[in-house]
Amino acid sequence: MNEKNETTIFPREEKTEVLFQKILNDPWACEQLQETFCNHLFCDDELNEALVPGQFAQALFNSYCNRDLSAFLMIICQNTIFDLLRNSFLIPYRFDADGKTNPIIMTDARGQLLPQYQNEIRPKEYHHFRSVWSTLDNKENIYLAQAYRYSHFYTPGTMNVQQKILEKNNGILLIRELPDTIRQKDTEAEAYSAVWDIMIQIEKELPMAYVFYGQDSLVKENERYDEIGIFLPSSLFLKNLERHVAKAEEIIYAK
Repeated sequence: MNEKNETTIFPREEKTEVLFQKILNDPWACEQLQETFCNHLFCDDELNEALVPGQFAQALFNSYCNRDLSAFLMIICQNTIFDLLRNSFLIPYRFDADGKTNPIIMTDARGQLLPQYQNEIRPKEYHHFRSVWSTLDNKENIYLAQAYRYSHFYTPGTMNVQQKILEKNNGILLIRELPDTIRQKDTEAEAYSAVWDIMIQIEKELPMAYVFYGQDSLVKENERYDEIGIFLPSSLFLKNLERHVAKAEEIIYAK
């Protein structure tokens, strides 16, 4: 086949070897990935509702011809390969992926609820955030926020690729600058491998926390930095929230 004619639904990630090897070297990570894949496999009814037979066959053959694993995985489990890794909590979510705001920050730098979100949060939940926020030594870039996990799917009929929200939560978001060594990585996969040790420690200490990553997305004094965001869903971390925030900071800065 002439490789020039190959097209993939997502740009193929380059230099993934180090990232993939880190996952392969960790039995816990491999178990997470297998469980996520199995949990998202279609049953027959779900598959029939997702695509009509002609569309299914066309998508299947396109993924084969283009050697596009993500296109094939979207047919059978509505996740790309990197969706599976994200939803296994093995790589970060990108800030504002696919041009959609995620996470949504609902407070300002003083911990005050922004007016447009007055009806989006329960008073009890906001007051709890304020009580925690007021006790923190480092209040910079800590917000009440809403975040969601997502995958991708083909829309029936048009076969367009759309983002699918899997789970949405309110919680506390910590945004922190990352070391300069991570800024030197060329590709997204290389950057993920550089932050992998931090992320996996976070997931083992704070299971089901969402980790976000942005390249050159944090601006301080007209300089751009890579940043990491740790989102602690209220549904999981509301109890002992102060301790969870402290643990997240401890992991980021290796205290």
